[in-house]
Amino acid sequence: MGLWSYFFTERATPAVPKEICYYIEGFLACHYFQEAMNLAERLDTTSSQSNVQVEVTAHSRKEWQDRLQQLSKDIPGAQDHRTSPVIWEGCSGKPLQFIGGYDNFMQHARTKHNVGQQRNV
Repeated sequence: MGLWSYFFTERATPAVPKEICYYIEGFLACHYFQEAMNLAERLDTTSSQSNVQVEVTAHSRKEWQDRLQQLSKDIPGAQDHRTSPVIWEGCSGKPLQFIGGYDNFMQHARTKHNVGQQRNV
């Protein structure tokens, strides 16, 4: 191995296990669902040092009400939520924590990840 390859070879950085998992579901035409997706894109999820994972599922408006009813049964704390999107936290094997809709997610992202304010993105 030459000196050049010693200094410039890429060394694999071990990926950090995903410890924070967010799930966003809503209907595609919903403005708040779109805003929640935009906010989620600003979270660091792609670097090997990130411990955040976001999964987004879009539904048609027609199927949204049925899905909303199912989510309100499956996610503790979401029983009274009636709008799009529905956002919760919880990686596989960990308890689910209902966050709420877009406004709740924005507040959560500001507090937990320092993301969400338009001027300080």
